[in-house]
Parts: sequence; structure tokens; C-alpha cells
Amino acid sequence: MSLWMNAQPAAGLVRVSLVGPMGIGKTTALRSLCGALMAAADVPNLDRASHSKEFTTVGAEFGEIDLGGGERLQLVGSPGQERFDFVRRWVLNASVGVLLMVDVCDARAPDYAAQCLAEIASLESEPLVVVVSCRDASEQQQEAFSSALADRGHGIVPVIQADPRDRQQLLDALGVLVSLLSLQSQA
Repeated sequence: MSLWMNAQPAAGLVRVSLVGPMGIGKTTALRSLCGALMAAADVPNLDRASHSKEFTTVGAEFGEIDLGGGERLQLVGSPGQERFDFVRRWVLNASVGVLLMVDVCDARAPDYAAQCLAEIASLESEPLVVVVSCRDASEQQQEAFSSALADRGHGIVPVIQADPRDRQQLLDALGVLVSLLSLQSQA
């Protein structure tokens, strides 16, 4: 990974952001990956009309993974509510990679993902994106989602299924992102 470490400006840390709608599992994914090495920003959810979950994220959440050999990966989660879109933009601006977490079976997912991809594309330094399908989806559903993104002008975006509670599945998704970052740095 040292080939692409120089792409990240902040103190030698590679920063990957977790972005997605409220309730998709960003905080759960950070906890699965980082355990105690995580700073959460959860508060009681006062917007039960948007989502019935008990707690919600209202700021950036941080965690780190030790990659070995002195290299660390910093993960930053953003809140999913639109009223905190300024936090999401800040998180995206400081990242070299993005795990865009969605439920590809949700009819709104292609529009949400396309909106996020357009926001990411408008950044001065565009991070690489891997879409993480956080709910069970068939291969056909994943292909339909990918086609919907392509139809909206976003080309081919990798889509990987990973349960936010399953550390190994998330590490596999990060592995794909890291591989893409490594390839980008060699170009």
C-alpha cells in the first residue's frame, strides 16, 4: 500500500470515507472494522419520522485500522441526513477513497448513489468510489443497480455486497478499494 500512501495529505494516513443514507450501517461498519479504535458521534434520534432507529450520527465519526508495517488506514463516517450534508462534503474532501453504502434493492438507491457520485465528481481531488450493497441482493439486483447508475452517466462503478456487521466482508470491500487506489497511483 505504500505506493499510494503519498496520495493522502494528512500526516501519512490514508483516509477512506463511509457515506450513505441514514440507517444503512455506517456506524455499525466502523465499529465492526475498528472496534475500540473509533470515536462515535451518535446522539438520540429525534427525527423518528425519517428513521425509527434509537440513535443517529450528527458529526464525523473516526476509526483506524492498523495495516501493518507502520501503515494505518483512517476511516471517517458521515451522517446520512441531508441537513448534515456540509459534514459529508468535508469528509469527502479529505478522503482518497469512498465506500458508498446503499441498499441496491431500494428503489431510491440509484438516485441517491447518482447524487453522491455527482457530488464526489465535483470535488477538486476526486476520491475513488466502491459501492457497498449493505443488504442482501441477488446478482440480478446488483446488475440492475449498476445499469441504473450507468444510465445516469456514471459509467462502471464497482458494487460489492458486504454486511456492515461482518468485519471480513468489509475488509474485502476495502481491499477492492485499496487495489483500485494502488492501480491509480501506478498510472
